[in-house]
Formats: sequence, structure tokens, C-alpha cells
Amino acid sequence: MLRYAGAVAASKAFSATAVGRRVYHHLGRQALERLRVAEGLPQRYVDRADRLLAQVARHDVLAPGDRVLEIGTGWVHWEATVLALHHDVRVTMLDVRDNRLPRAYRAYLAGYRAHLESVPASLAPAGRDRALDRLGAALDAPDLDGVYDLLGLEHVVEPTGSLAGLDAGRFALVVSADVLEHLPTASLAAHVREELERVRPGGYAIHQIDLVDHYHYFDPSTSPKTYYRYGDGTWRRWFQSEVQYFNRVQRPQWQALFRDAGWSVVEDGVACGEIGEVPIAAPFAALSPADRDCLQILGVHRRPA
Repeated sequence: MLRYAGAVAASKAFSATAVGRRVYHHLGRQALERLRVAEGLPQRYVDRADRLLAQVARHDVLAPGDRVLEIGTGWVHWEATVLALHHDVRVTMLDVRDNRLPRAYRAYLAGYRAHLESVPASLAPAGRDRALDRLGAALDAPDLDGVYDLLGLEHVVEPTGSLAGLDAGRFALVVSADVLEHLPTASLAAHVREELERVRPGGYAIHQIDLVDHYHYFDPSTSPKTYYRYGDGTWRRWFQSEVQYFNRVQRPQWQALFRDAGWSVVEDGVACGEIGEVPIAAPFAALSPADRDCLQILGVHRRPA
């Protein structure tokens, strides 16, 4: 637990002042860009691309000319880029801050081109030839703006995270990956309703939501659900921080949020795993064994037509 405790202490310290938060994000971007360029495109990103393209194809989500909204594109705009490569769509990418890593983004484009070139035609995702043509052009673009123009991408920074400034009823799809767990718990109901209002009737939402204790990533020797040990008051006082905020909302709560907002369930996918022996604090005591072991939500929802 030493590295876990160290990550908690560092996150609390950086969160204490505005200067500390700026330093944290600045140093984090520099270190992460070096790491991601050196690492290249990870297999988990390839898996995300394959799953997203399969979900879109399975439910016939997109048609030529459609608009897509990605919430929280972060470092490399992955879901937005994959969709724009394979489909004739325009994508608005909404972030609360500018965390873009241009060199890492280019490395991921090159890695994805190599991946698509290595896939047999019989196993390739739909639109591979189109994607390869666009990847070649994107890698020749002089800067991010050139890539955006080529792929039909628009990057919007909205510090509040509100969707109110975006067109209502115009998007065919809203998508996110490992983002919604970082929204404040109190804002979730309003956010899920805002998403519904942004998509057209019959439109879709595809979300990957990470339920793992994010301090576990700094100390893999701990349980991926270590936060089960702590009640809400203890967690807020000693563990919760601004620079490493995650909301601890569990699968039944997410199901209720989407249902109450008016979304219909299309796919209720999950990824579960062993969490070890962890004491269960009161906020999580009512979870079923299956929900307790849930580490990731892979949901597809639809706005009724």
C-alpha cells in the first residue's frame, strides 16, 4: 500500500492550490507525452477501436454526413479519430482543458496505420481502405489543425464541461472512453440528460466507464476496488483530490442515471475481474457480487425515436 498512499498524498498536495494544479497538469503532460511516444500505440487502444467500430456497425449508428460528439478526448482524441477515419462524419471533441499531446497523437496515427496494414482483408474493419488513405494524408499534415481539417474534427474547450453551447438534437452519436467516472457525482444526472438533448431522436450514446480505483494504477499490488474500504466522509477527507478525481459511482447507479434521463438500453456490457479480499464500507454494502466485481462498463444506449 506504500505506493498507493504516496499517490494519494501527492494528489492531495498538488490539489491544494491553483499553482499546484497547474504544475501537476504541466508536468503530467510532459512526462506522459514522452512515455506515449516511446511506447507507441498500445494494444488496448487497438481493442477500443475494434470494439467501437463493431458497436457502430452492429447497430447501424452512422450514415454519411452525420455529426458525432466525443466527450473528454484528452490526450489523443482516439475515439473521434477512429470514427472519422472509417466513416464520413464530422466530430466535435469537447474537453474541459487542453491536454493534447501532438507528438503522441502522431505516433498513434502511425501505429494505427501499421495495425490496419497488418490485418487480413477478411478480418479488417469496414472502411479500412478509406482509413488507410486518410491516415497517409494525416501523417503528411503539418500540424494538428491540418489533421483536423482533413478528418473533419473540431476541438472545443469548455472549462465547465457543459454541453449547453452545442446544437441540440443534431448529433447521431455521443461517445466517451474512461471519462464519465471523472465527472462530479452531483452533476451526473444533469450531464446524462444533456447528452440525450444533444442527440437526435433515434441517436446513440456509447460509453466506456472505468470503475477501477485510479490510485490502483500507481500501485498494482492493491485491489482494483481498494476504495470499497472507505465510507463517503473518509474518502472525501483523506483520499479525494481534484487532480485525481473519480466519483466511485457503481454499475447500478449508472444504469439508473441513464434510465431516468430517458435513454433506452441497447447493450449492457461489462468487464469484471478478481478484486481480492476487500472490506466493504456502507456505501457499497448493497452491491450484488457481480456488480461488486465490475471493473468497466461498456454501454450502448439509444434515445427513443
